[in-house]
Amino acid sequence: MCGICGIVDFDGAPGREQLAGMTAAIRHRGPDDEGIEICGHAALGFRRLSIIDLAGSHQPMSNEDGTLWLVFNGEIYNYRALRADLIARGHTLKTAGDGETILHLYEDLGLEFVDRLNGMFAFALWDGPRERLVLVRDRLGIKPLYYAMTGQRLVFASETKAILEAIGPTPGLDMEAMAAYMTFSSIPGWRTCFEGVRKLQPAEMVIFDGKGLTTRQYWDVRFDGRSGRGLPETLDEVDALLQDSVRLQMVSDVPLGVFLSGGVDSSIVAAMMARQSDRPVKAFTVGYGREGAFLNETRFSRIVAEKYGMEYHELILDSEDLLADIERVAWHLDEPCGDPAAFLTLALSEFTRKHVTVALSGLGADEIFCGYRRYLGLAWRERYMRLPGFLRHRVIKPLVGILPEDRTTRFGDLARLARKLVRSVDADTKTTWARTVSYLPVYDAPIFGAAFRDVRRDTYTSEFFEAYWERTRDVGNPVDRAMYLDIKMYMVDQLLHQQDKMSMAVSLEARVPYLDHRLVELAATIPVGLKMARGEPKSLLKKLAERYVPRECIYRPKKGFGAPVDAWLRGPLRDQVNDALSPTQVRARGIFDVAFVEWMKKEFFERGQDLSIQIYQIFLLEVWLRLYVDGRCSPAAGGVL
Repeated sequence: MCGICGIVDFDGAPGREQLAGMTAAIRHRGPDDEGIEICGHAALGFRRLSIIDLAGSHQPMSNEDGTLWLVFNGEIYNYRALRADLIARGHTLKTAGDGETILHLYEDLGLEFVDRLNGMFAFALWDGPRERLVLVRDRLGIKPLYYAMTGQRLVFASETKAILEAIGPTPGLDMEAMAAYMTFSSIPGWRTCFEGVRKLQPAEMVIFDGKGLTTRQYWDVRFDGRSGRGLPETLDEVDALLQDSVRLQMVSDVPLGVFLSGGVDSSIVAAMMARQSDRPVKAFTVGYGREGAFLNETRFSRIVAEKYGMEYHELILDSEDLLADIERVAWHLDEPCGDPAAFLTLALSEFTRKHVTVALSGLGADEIFCGYRRYLGLAWRERYMRLPGFLRHRVIKPLVGILPEDRTTRFGDLARLARKLVRSVDADTKTTWARTVSYLPVYDAPIFGAAFRDVRRDTYTSEFFEAYWERTRDVGNPVDRAMYLDIKMYMVDQLLHQQDKMSMAVSLEARVPYLDHRLVELAATIPVGLKMARGEPKSLLKKLAERYVPRECIYRPKKGFGAPVDAWLRGPLRDQVNDALSPTQVRARGIFDVAFVEWMKKEFFERGQDLSIQIYQIFLLEVWLRLYVDGRCSPAAGGVL
């Protein structure tokens, strides 16, 4: 796992000094080694976190004759098979690592080489004879890669902070990205907060040469739900493929462990690791004290750890401990991401890094195996819309509005789902889903300042949401369509984004066995009726869990990796929120309408309306703006706000 960066300039020769500044900005991603290579119009920079072939695999690395150069972030899990094949075809490999296989596959196969790779990766390959740069991001978007182009010059890096080191004055804010952030709690697609700075999308290849820039998508997942297999055969196939993914991702030359949250997804991964390991698996969990105790699943993680004789490590933190990292979280997120679980991810990663360098995670299972109750809402929607209008509007809607909300019970969970369904449902499935995943509050007056004044919950639509919805026009089941959008947006731009940034902030590699593309492709062929049988989200994976995990850890209310953000805003963060979102500061910033922010604060603090995530989003954005736009010192450099 590493950090990469570089400059290609067809109007000049990039300098070593600029590259040194870029690599310094991402040193946290790779504290073990660094390298810079100038090759004609290209300059490549690298920071290394040593995982495989510790003594070798220095980057930038070249092929045999030095005509191709590579900087690579990630892991190629099938590299051993690829190496054997390359050697059999006459290649001479100088290292024992995985990165070199990329160079030789490109030599043999050209731009089709990426089809042979199984892994998580973001890399840049400079082809000297053709004078072209090839940038590639892995199929599911596990590893990030950003770039900015001006004329004949392109700058790229693993994080935007490195790009800012090379492009001069801080670019202006992308207001479309701001609107998308408030809608989805993250910034989707290729957009970033900064105008002119883009991120590669999952499975995207960018080619930059003297003629300009072209892009292509080299892979996609298709949901067809036509496996033709019954439950026993499907379970066996998922079991075998997930075991193989775990086996491949356990390859490491440094200590390795697992994030064990106590949920079904991570418990299965931990159990499979234990069955394939000849020594106790190191398992790590972190939970909340006091106000967040209701979210803890540590009791269940201990049960799984005891069953398999794991080396178990548990850390319980109070909110004050976590929230002391607010500037650090905002800095390392690289761009705002409204998931407050970032605090817990950072704490878990830092705790884990004291013992191991690599940790496997259960992330991704919900998106490919129907793990969210909002999918159940879509399944209910069709039946709900068949009811007479007077029954829906005059009886059911008022009734669900008075249902109690209790996060600790299955009934409370279902009540929240029913409430959200009847508030969001529309005759159009697309509109219903757009409302379901939107965080924009129902507010009739302007939300944004003059630059984006007309945005409303019912008027704003993301270009990426529209594009992904259109791609699934031939998919019959609306739940499959929703899962596709979550894989492309929520999972990539929020979950994977914050896991990568928080783990790499402390130089920890996080791997995700559920996102082996072979398993994702298999899951997409399984009918929704098997993945969510009898209205039970993730029922197929729960049946698989019965082979590995005690039943008491499986069939219980889902809590997820959440955060008590409501209690945070009313307690330890309240003074900071009032300062950051004061009318004077909001007016000076100019992004949001002052009346809108004041309305949100009044509704939340005085009237009890659940706007905690929306207020947190704006608060985190303000913290991020102070660091990246106002030029305050970064926490990484020892500065304070």
